[in-house]
Amino acid sequence: PVCGFVMMYSFLPHKEIRFIFPALPMFNACAAYGMSRLHQVAFPKSEEMGSKNKNKTNSPESGKSNWVARGMYLCGMGAIACTMMGNLLFVRLSSENYPGGVALERLRLHLETSINMKAPSPLDVSGNDQKTRPRKWENVRVHIDVAAAMTGVSLFGQRSASRRYNLDGDVEASVEGPFRIDKSGYEKENKNSIEDGTSSSKVYTHLLTEQPSVDGYHVIESVRGLPRLDVRKFRIVTQDAIFILERNRW
Repeated sequence: PVCGFVMMYSFLPHKEIRFIFPALPMFNACAAYGMSRLHQVAFPKSEEMGSKNKNKTNSPESGKSNWVARGMYLCGMGAIACTMMGNLLFVRLSSENYPGGVALERLRLHLETSINMKAPSPLDVSGNDQKTRPRKWENVRVHIDVAAAMTGVSLFGQRSASRRYNLDGDVEASVEGPFRIDKSGYEKENKNSIEDGTSSSKVYTHLLTEQPSVDGYHVIESVRGLPRLDVRKFRIVTQDAIFILERNRW
C-alpha cells in the first residue's frame, strides 16, 4: 500500500516531497527492521553460537553467510552516514536560500532608522509640498516580486514587518499602523505587477525584486542567495539575489 501510495503521486505533474511525507515513517520502520536483522546475522551473540550453532561454526556455508551479512550491514551503515552528511549539507545550503525574507527584515530596519518614530504635528506638515513633507510609516508601500515571494516572504513576515511597535512591543499602542505590501503572483488577486506593465512602479515607495535596477529607484541594499556548492574550493558560493530599492526623492 505504501509503495502504491507513492506510485500514484508520481503520476502528478506537480511533485513535491511533502506529498509523500505520510509514507516516510513506514519506509524508515522497514529499513530499521532490515538493519536489525542484518546486525543479528552478521554479529551473532556468543550464547546463540554456543547453543544453536555448536556444530556449524566452522562450516564454510555459515562463514560465507556471515561475511555476506556483514558486508550488507556495513553498506547500510555507510548509506546512513552518507544520508546524514547529505542532510547537513542541504540544511546549510537551504539556510542561504531565503533572501526574500531577509530582504523584508532589512527593509524594516532601514525604515525604522529613516522614519522618525515620533508622529509629526499638524504644524510640521501644513503648507509643505510632498518633497519636504516628513516620511510617515503609513505612507510606505512595498512591492514584492515573484522571486522575493518564493524565497521567504511569508504572510507572518509581512504582518511583522509592516507594523511599527513602541518600546513595550504592543501592536495596538504602536505609533504608526501597518503599511501596505503588494506582491506579484499567479493568483488573480496578485496580478498587480510592475513586471508585466499592469501597474506603475511610481505608486510604490520600495521594491523587493530580483532586478538590480528599475527606473526611478536606487538600490539601498542587496541580499545574497542562490547558494551552490563549489566543489573545487569546497565552500558554499552565493550571489546577489534580491535587491531592496527605494524610490528617488521619497
